[in-house]
Amino acid sequence: MIIYETFSKSYIHGYTKIKSNEFKVFCRSSNKNYFTRVRKMPLHDLLFTMINRKGLTLALELRNYMKIAHPGTSISKPGYLKQRMKLNPDAFLELYKYHNRNFYADSSFLTYKDHLILAADGSALNIPTTAETLELYGSTSRKTTKPQAQIGLGCIYDVMNRMILESDCNRVKFDGMRLAQRQLERIPETIGDIPFIIIMDRGYPSTPAFIHMMDKNIKFIVRLKRNDYKKEQNNMSENDQLVKIKFDMSRIRCHEGTMDGERMKELGEISLRMVKIPLENGNWEVLATNLSQSEFNTEEISELYHMRWEIETAYETLKSRLQIENFTGTKPILLLQDIYSTIYVSNLAEDIILDAERELDQKETNRKHKMMINQTVSIGILKNDLIYILIETDEQKKGILFQQIYEDISKNLVPVRPKRHYKRRKGKFAAKYSNTHKRAY
Repeated sequence: MIIYETFSKSYIHGYTKIKSNEFKVFCRSSNKNYFTRVRKMPLHDLLFTMINRKGLTLALELRNYMKIAHPGTSISKPGYLKQRMKLNPDAFLELYKYHNRNFYADSSFLTYKDHLILAADGSALNIPTTAETLELYGSTSRKTTKPQAQIGLGCIYDVMNRMILESDCNRVKFDGMRLAQRQLERIPETIGDIPFIIIMDRGYPSTPAFIHMMDKNIKFIVRLKRNDYKKEQNNMSENDQLVKIKFDMSRIRCHEGTMDGERMKELGEISLRMVKIPLENGNWEVLATNLSQSEFNTEEISELYHMRWEIETAYETLKSRLQIENFTGTKPILLLQDIYSTIYVSNLAEDIILDAERELDQKETNRKHKMMINQTVSIGILKNDLIYILIETDEQKKGILFQQIYEDISKNLVPVRPKRHYKRRKGKFAAKYSNTHKRAY
């Protein structure tokens, strides 16, 4: 079997979903009469324009799409936006989760000791600043400066397969741990009973969170701050040991009268494995986990935690390469549609890149450096060429287009140079256009 057929299969599932009556009903949201009349731009075209979005002015976006999909036909901006306002903002949320369910139904995904490695984190997205967006989502700007409206995007990310499994848009200041708990409860809907480990940075850990995850048998690795369980950290006699956390009144007091407080009283204490990892600057990072030493040794715990950085890279990809902050309009419903459609495209792109990398690993064995697919170019190719597959009705021609996209992506390689580090530069670059992050579309 040609290896790119894994992505092709995922695409076909998604295309069938878009065309289904069930999905059309979902897209109508609260009004059953939406998307029932025959129009210049039916529902599937509306969705395709959002997948094909390249960050141009709306007039050019519509012109370019109609020129390819419906030559000789045009649609006005007001008419298009009127249709967009009818679309359920969760349409692409449903689409990318449907894509993910099909992805994990296949046995070719990557694991670490038979576990998916997931990371939870959040990021602020700059959105158009209006009275409505400021009231709905808030701002982190200082009172003395011009306000900038922002959405708090919280995600759970599969760091090895580079898939965004869960995403929620919140006010810019949100409780990341509570959101992560809700998202973790939904994860089995996507991956079924595949074992997973969730990795979190400082700012996430709390005693109720640890208890909740342990009660739910969720495996975790979380970095602690210096003052988290400070007494227990200071009393560690080894760099990797099981530590008892006793719930005295000082720890229960701030949860008094809550279900968390009652659970802490009921338990009295919990045991956490604490692992101290030396850093290059001479300091230590302390990780808390419920993974046993027989399952994962100290070096593996360190390796797993540092995989968490991939979610930071994913946010950077969404912002710089996929231009998630380049919105169609200012209305909240349009913002949510744009965010979730961008995440859908991101997962599609990573799906085909993973296919290409699997084939590359089989072929490339004699190079000095391990090679990987150029992500920026791959996203550009997919953004520019996917539209032709979406509108093609002939299955044979569609297959040829798939093959061409796959071959073009496979040709663009970059070397992986391990242990290469650059000194972090603080502040903004002087140049408006970065020389190392060129746009691909």
